[in-house]
Amino acid sequence: MSLLARPLTYDDLLQMPDDSNRYEIIGGELIVSPSPNRPHQKASYRLTQLIGDHVDAHQLGEVYTAPVDVRLSPHSVVQPDLLFIRNDRLHIYGPTGPVEGAPDLVVEIVSPSSQVMDRVRKAALYADSGVSEYWIVDPEKREVQVLVLAQGRYEPVESAAGELPSTVIPGLVVDPDVLFAGLD
Repeated sequence: MSLLARPLTYDDLLQMPDDSNRYEIIGGELIVSPSPNRPHQKASYRLTQLIGDHVDAHQLGEVYTAPVDVRLSPHSVVQPDLLFIRNDRLHIYGPTGPVEGAPDLVVEIVSPSSQVMDRVRKAALYADSGVSEYWIVDPEKREVQVLVLAQGRYEPVESAAGELPSTVIPGLVVDPDVLFAGLD
């Protein structure tokens, strides 16, 4: 619960110090996370390559990596590890402001301290905000969950031969074995 008597907003977030912490607001509450560990960063780099190369090769939209503020409501501003916006929706990310509204794909890379936040609170927030596809990537468990929004709730995508297809990025698949190979 916030120490302030009112829910925080994006304007409050802009007042946070420029340090190595990640500042987010969920439901008006300030969430502070330390900078990520090496397995998290390596997974982020590989996912950025995988998704970014595919999106660029097929000119499907744009991929962004943290830190990018995403304002989902007046009292919820998050910084996903990675996000994708389709070409026809690029207007939600102007040149000077945060992403205004739900990206088409959000990826969160779980760390030991963010399990509940990423799997429960952010999953609920992203579903309520209309994020079409949400990936939860866990380097420690070497697991990728691809979740698709259906009737306001996330449903898991079934793997085919160990690969998980994206439903919002045509032709994109992730193979967790390849993603996590040598990730120590």
